[in-house]
Amino acid sequence: MLIRSCLICKHHEFKLVDNERMSYCQKENCYSRYSKCVANKALNRFLEQECREPDRSYSTIPQPK
Repeated sequence: MLIRSCLICKHHEFKLVDNERMSYCQKENCYSRYSKCVANKALNRFLEQECREPDRSYSTIPQPK
């Protein structure tokens, strides 16, 4: 699996595994899907989306009407 956000990273390279191109992080010496960098990017993206949505109540206690 190729990860698009890794394409601009200077530590990124491609490896061929079972006839599939994989994103690989040379900095962390692991496939990009397992890297902290990708996890941090995913978290930042999630938080940005959460901030754009209207406030919601996530309480497990029912709110009075």
